Amino acid sequence: MSATYYDDNFGHYEINCEEDVEFYHHVQANSVVKRCEGCGNTVRIMPSYAYCNSCAEKIERGHDLEY
Repeated sequence: MSATYYDDNFGHYEINCEEDVEFYHHVQANSVVKRCEGCGNTVRIMPSYAYCNSCAEKIERGHDLEY
């Protein structure tokens, strides 16, 4: 089983197991529209998140977010 899924925050990606599909549906059902505190873009993310995936990866790599 392999299927392509889309997420506003992560883009297109392959999911290969049922457990990951369930997680995907959970995230989609619980995400809200928010403004990313890093780049200012409006994205669908979990309510407790402040940054989109792109900004979170930059922060993890030690980059400063100066937009």
